[in-house]
Amino acid sequence: MSAPLNQLALPSAAVAAPAGADVRRFLIGFVGLTLLSGMTIGMNKVLSTLLGLHLGVSNLQLAVISSAETFAMALGTIPAGYILARGNPKYLYAAVSLTLSAAFCALPWLPGWEWVALLMFLVGLCISLRIVAMSTVFLVRLPEIGQARAGWYKGTLTLGMQFAGPLTGNYAIAHLGLKAGFLVSAGMFALLAVLGWRVLPESSGRKPGANAGDAAASWRALWRLPAVRTTYLFEILASFTASSVGVFSLLLAIRVLHWPHQHAVWLMAVQGLSFVLVLLGLGKLVLGSPHRERIYGGAHLAITLALLLLGTLPNTAAYLFASVLLGLGLGVNALVNTDRIGRAPVDKARVSSHLTLFGMVGGTGGALAAGRLADSIGLQHVFLLWLLPWLAAWCFYHLRKPTPVLPKGEMSA
Repeated sequence: MSAPLNQLALPSAAVAAPAGADVRRFLIGFVGLTLLSGMTIGMNKVLSTLLGLHLGVSNLQLAVISSAETFAMALGTIPAGYILARGNPKYLYAAVSLTLSAAFCALPWLPGWEWVALLMFLVGLCISLRIVAMSTVFLVRLPEIGQARAGWYKGTLTLGMQFAGPLTGNYAIAHLGLKAGFLVSAGMFALLAVLGWRVLPESSGRKPGANAGDAAASWRALWRLPAVRTTYLFEILASFTASSVGVFSLLLAIRVLHWPHQHAVWLMAVQGLSFVLVLLGLGKLVLGSPHRERIYGGAHLAITLALLLLGTLPNTAAYLFASVLLGLGLGVNALVNTDRIGRAPVDKARVSSHLTLFGMVGGTGGALAAGRLADSIGLQHVFLLWLLPWLAAWCFYHLRKPTPVLPKGEMSA
């Protein structure tokens, strides 16, 4: 009996080995693609701001230039989901990246700030398609990649956007000049087109003829899934909170803690590093734990505690501890949410576009609301106000009787 069993086992192992090698190749290429993509986004924020200053624009005009890209990214996410659900991610990503390369070659030679704002709006539309394409492909491949790596996409993208990208932009401008910095960015987009062509698949994972019975796609069908509702809510709250703290952390460090300007960035950096640490290093520990739902609830409590510290204890130790707590809490929140959506029976392109949209709208709304309220009630009181939606959501979702996590689909919250 042993010989036939061995003969049956050999073909199975032969099939598993190439499959594992294919996943490793994809993961290495995808991480490189994501990091470089994040770097271009972070670098271009620096370049567009400095270009506006070079043109001698007013504060309002600079805000228009800066927000044009973000507004277009939010506006383009839902159409991007529809396009990618029916299109070819490889062709779309390459075409959009080459378009962006051409746009950044032209940007520094435009005659006025209005043209810069218009082109940045078009850039934002293109970037929304690229982001949704990458998040869609990652969610489709997540069951093969493994739950321990659920945070790798967002962690690597954040690392590029918040650290490597701005540093690269500053270095390029300091040593090569502003116009050359735009040409470097254009070259990076061209490189992304080639890398995306090699890494991304020709399908978003949607089967021909698939209907709502195969994967939830319509808004109504998605909203009927408790896992999707929970994910959407906590992603909006997380984006709302992260942007509020992120935008005003420099102000807190300078005005409340009286740190020198060159050190003020570390309050933001501590939060960002804690966030990336969770996404890149703690996926297996968090998602593989039998107490995963308790860790998820604990992460949301950590966020509320961070907001409480920021609102009540204006000293260096408390603010640094709050930044760590906020980064860890937001990181665990992102990990669990990504894994849930990766396992859920949903149209990944559609959900990716929704999550991208919620992140941008929540981020923009949080920053604007915090700025508006800070003038009337004070910035620290704004953080105390943000406690209310978190406490309400925590009580509603974490004090209910827990339900077992289904291995596929997570049809229950």
